[in-house]
Amino acid sequence: MRDPARINEVLEALRAAWQLDPDLRLGQLIVNAVRPSSLCLEVFYVEDDKLAEGLRAT
Repeated sequence: MRDPARINEVLEALRAAWQLDPDLRLGQLIVNAVRPSSLCLEVFYVEDDKLAEGLRAT
């Protein structure tokens, strides 16, 4: 089982990074942070409202 305490740590890092560049969409921020070896266009270009909708649906 993963440590639930990691959630707050990741969310704090996300908040700090996003506040530095609030014009980024969340998907852009994540792809930029991960720097995947292949493009993740669906993630990079997803609008925040669509992402939030998907998160609420899970």
